[in-house]
Parts: sequence; structure tokens; C-alpha cells
Amino acid sequence: MYRLLKLLTSIVRNRRGLVPRPSWCTWLVLYRCNARCPMCDSWRLKPGSELSPDDADRVFRKIGPLQVVRLTGGEPFLREDLPELADIVMRRSNPVVLHITTNGSFPERIEQFAQNFSAPRRLQILLSVDGLEHEHNRSRGRDVLFSSVEECVRRLQPLRRRGLTVSINHTITTMQSLEDHSTLQQHMQKLGAEVHAVIAYSESAMYSLKRVGTKATDLISPDGYPLHPGLTPGPVLEFVEEQIRNTLHSGSWAAFAKRYYWLGLHSRLQGTRGTIRQPRCVALRSHLRLLPDGSVPVCQFNTEKVGNLREQSFAEVWHSRTTAEARQWVDRCRGCWAECEVLPSAIFTGSLLTHALREFWNPADATKQKHRGKQQRTPGTVDPSDITAA
Repeated sequence: MYRLLKLLTSIVRNRRGLVPRPSWCTWLVLYRCNARCPMCDSWRLKPGSELSPDDADRVFRKIGPLQVVRLTGGEPFLREDLPELADIVMRRSNPVVLHITTNGSFPERIEQFAQNFSAPRRLQILLSVDGLEHEHNRSRGRDVLFSSVEECVRRLQPLRRRGLTVSINHTITTMQSLEDHSTLQQHMQKLGAEVHAVIAYSESAMYSLKRVGTKATDLISPDGYPLHPGLTPGPVLEFVEEQIRNTLHSGSWAAFAKRYYWLGLHSRLQGTRGTIRQPRCVALRSHLRLLPDGSVPVCQFNTEKVGNLREQSFAEVWHSRTTAEARQWVDRCRGCWAECEVLPSAIFTGSLLTHALREFWNPADATKQKHRGKQQRTPGTVDPSDITAA
């Protein structure tokens, strides 16, 4: 009941432009990475200082209770103290979900982490791939192999009986990667893992060497989507239309949220606003980002720092003039459609709930979508009813 009340309170405060305490924390536990992805400069960035377990304990004691914590990087499992960091987060912030994104290059270490984790039903491990074996290995480099991801899935499969969630995030950056998706999905489902896709942005301020610490305003558009240069708009649009049809009547909140993402992305790829309205961004409100050294940036596309929770109190960071001015920038922002930003915003403004109610109260339209999705269509088009029911 407490968590529900906090969610409802956050929704009201966010919709009114007020400042709730954060509910979702994305913590980059390190920049270091053993992959050599051409789309990401994390491995090129200077590692800098990283929060020690004692630092993390003080920081999350300041932050307090959270609903969701994402541990990401870099490659989180390069930190041998990751189990200790995760325990600190659970003890100090008690999230409903602890989500870890990893490239899967340390199967034994990941399995041991999951086996020893105190609350397996709250743990979600997301293994990141760029396609099938040839494309993935070409993109990630010799230290981050597709076979290691497969081994991770096999090792973690028995732990699903304890409630562990294991899934695959397919980052689509090239036309070959796009072509690989269907076969990749079939392959990983045989191993017991669902595959979710995301269409790569051309860049971000969080992981681009030349943009770190800046505002990447040229990548933010209210009715567009700057595709990664390795992708072609027409086939990407067809792919998104297929995902919209595939997620109809999905049966899970995760897939439902994914459908929300695909519908909004479809509108942007067509250069229209569609019926999925841009949710009010909750960066520096319900969504707190934390950098490896404890610094707090604005968001993925504005990595200017508003403070440091290792060195300052929560109030000094959250209620400072600098942070207030950064929130004004967020409020003026035209809005991105990066999944890691838009889904927290959709949840903590009630936009996702509103979308769910629309689909619930229009079951006849949803049924029509399912049947129309099986019909032949001109490539690059989608029936308007596929969008309007959402």
C-alpha cells in the first residue's frame, strides 16, 4: 500500500510540475568496459573515480526508498564488489526491482551473483547483444562473445524457478543486426530467454566521448528520431510495425510497456505526433541518474552535473538553484524517445496507465488490430487502427 501511495503521489506531483523524491535510480557503477562497441564510447572514457561500498552506503542512505534501481555501466561485472554494492542498494533503498544490464562476458561471476542474491524475485538480469553470433562478435570485440551470452542464459535458467528474470536486450545498430532479430528471438526462446529490441539512437551525451558533460540538444526532437547511421529508415519502420502487432495482447506489463515504446517510436519515424503523447519528462524528479563518482547529471542527453551525492547532502543536490535551473531546462526540452528515459516518465506521470486503460476499454478495436496484422500490407505502412486503439 505504501508503494502504491508513493507512486500515485509521484504521478500527481510530476503532472503538476512539482518535485517528488526520486523513485527510479539509474546508477552507472563504472565507465570501464571490456566490449569495443562502435556505437558507444564508454570504453574510451577516462574511468575516473568510482563509489566504494562505503561511499555507496552513504549515498543510498541519503537517497532513501526507491521503486526501481538499475545498475549499468560500462560492464557492471568488471567490479568484483558488485554483490556488495547490490546488497547495499537493497538494504538502504529496498527497491521492488533491481535491474542489472550486462554484456554477459562473465558467465560464472553472473551465475554466482544470482545464486547468492537475497531477493531473487526482485532481480532482473538483462543480457545485451547486437545480433546473432557473427554480427555480435564483430561489433562487441573478442572479449565479449555471443557464446558467453548463451552460456549465461543456460547457467541462469535453473534460477528462474526462484523468481529470477532473465531476458535479452537486442540493440539494433546495423541492417544486419535488424535482419538477425527474428532468428535471434527464436534461438534465445529455445534457451528460455525473451528477447526485447531497441532501435539505437545516433548518439547520446552519456556515452559519446565528444558529448560527455554537454547538452546534446541536436538529438532531441518532438516528432523525429535520429537513427543510428548504420540503419535505413524504411526497413526500420517495417520492423517497428511488426513489433506493434507482435506485442498486441501481450499479457505482461513488460511487453505492454514495450508496445507503448514501439507505438511512440512509430509516430516519430513517420514524423508525426501520433496518439502516444510525449509524457512529461521526470528527469531530476522521479528519475535520478547517478554517475560512477556519485555525480548527478540531468539526463541521457544532458550530462551537465547538478551536484555530487558523495560530497553533498541529498537536499543540497536535489533542492539547489543549479538543479532547479536544470529542471527548467528539462521542462523546456522538446522530448526524446530513448527507452531508458521515456519509460520512467511514462510510469511516473501516469501516461502508461492511461494508455493501458484506453486499450482495456477498447477491446473490439484491439481484436481488429490482431486480425489486420495478419493481412498483407504495403511495406513501410501500418493500418491507422493499430495506433488509434492505443
